[in-house]
Amino acid sequence: MTTSTEQIAGETGALDLMRGYLAADPEAVVAAAAAGAVSPTAAACMRQRASGLLTESVLAGPDFFPCRRVVMGPADIEWLESIPMETAVAEAVLALAGDGATPRLALDDAQLATVFALSAVARCVAVYGREGTTNSLPSSVRRGP
Repeated sequence: MTTSTEQIAGETGALDLMRGYLAADPEAVVAAAAAGAVSPTAAACMRQRASGLLTESVLAGPDFFPCRRVVMGPADIEWLESIPMETAVAEAVLALAGDGATPRLALDDAQLATVFALSAVARCVAVYGREGTTNSLPSSVRRGP
């Protein structure tokens, strides 16, 4: 199995998007989102990577129990509400904050990557703190075949 340039761009974009939100850096967020615009493959890989990071952060939560809904705490909700987002993305992010389920809204790949990245950042910060989250994100993705 080989890794394409588009896959690497998408995976790197997902991580950079999370770092941009952690640092509250609008320019970094815009640059990361542009990686998903390279091709449909890059966009799909970006969404998949961000979705996986969200799943990992939900499972890492100290209060996680598979038989109970996964609900974000008030501090996480407050942080999420403070971030400028388009309406459809904000609705999906806040729905995820309620139970961690994949949003059932009709969003494109870029919107879904944003939803998953924002939600994963909030959940990771709640578990590991801002510095721990920054340190736990991979510094790069696998390059080459």
